[in-house]
Amino acid sequence: MTSPLLYIDHISKSFGAVRALQEVSFAVQRAEIVALVGDNGAGKSTLVKIISGALAPDSGKLWLEGREVHFRRPADAIREGIETVYQHLALIEELDVADNVYPGVRSCAVAGLANGSAG
Repeated sequence: MTSPLLYIDHISKSFGAVRALQEVSFAVQRAEIVALVGDNGAGKSTLVKIISGALAPDSGKLWLEGREVHFRRPADAIREGIETVYQHLALIEELDVADNVYPGVRSCAVAGLANGSAG
């Protein structure tokens, strides 16, 4: 049996006395589409920030393709193929869909700045 693409293993996170996540676990298999839904304040954004390296969990582990990973910042997750697209309420009509989803990424790639290749 193959390892899940992503395995969230008993992730917990608190902000002071507020427990945002308590031992959250789930797996995402290759080619599987997963929705993360819940009420406001349920911890969805906190979990996404942990998966994408914007926050560190207080406890628990993240596994990617069968190996434990520790993302200390979003760039670490991006190098592993994990990136968050945040909701933007304003669109730039002159840009295509891809450029509206990832504003500035294509221009950085052309300039040699994407994926840490500048230098």
